[in-house]
Amino acid sequence: MDWSEVVRKAVILAGKTGYVTFDQLNELMPSTETEPEDIEAVLTALSDQVIWIAEE
Repeated sequence: MDWSEVVRKAVILAGKTGYVTFDQLNELMPSTETEPEDIEAVLTALSDQVIWIAEE
């Protein structure tokens, strides 16, 4: 699956703070279609854009 839309939305959410929360990512990613490799791809894409993932 192409996760670029999830990454785009996460970047928008992180615009002011520089990070997104795990809860925000969970809301963006459809759980029925998500594989571990997909999660890794999204996290890598966010890291490449210097977006951090925060607990809360």
